[in-house]
This record gives sequence, C-alpha cells and structure tokens, in this order.
Amino acid sequence: MTRKCEICGRVIPKERLDILPGTKRCVECAQKNGTDVQARRTEVGMDIDTYRDLLGAIRS
Repeated sequence: MTRKCEICGRVIPKERLDILPGTKRCVECAQKNGTDVQARRTEVGMDIDTYRDLLGAIRS
C-alpha cells in the first residue's frame, strides 16, 4: 500500500504506515507541522473522586 504525504507529496515509507496506518504525513512534515494522528479517548471505568483517591494513595 502506498500513500503520498498530504503536504509535500512524497511517498510515505511502508514502515511508517505499518506503525501509524492512519497517518497522512511523512515524518519530516509531521515534525515541522505537527502530527495528523488523533488518539482515541478511552474511559477508565471509575468516577473522578475514586481516581483522585487512588492517586492520593499512590503518591503518599
């Protein structure tokens, strides 16, 4: 599978696409202009008060 960078038009290396299949930018353009990859937000399964209590227990 080949894909070209949306900014410069160069072919994005296969190794980069294997690691970040959703990317539309080559490494150089991502470093200069910021990444285009969006991380998915996941729920932790606990309310904020429980999370704060847990952090407090770990830090003490």
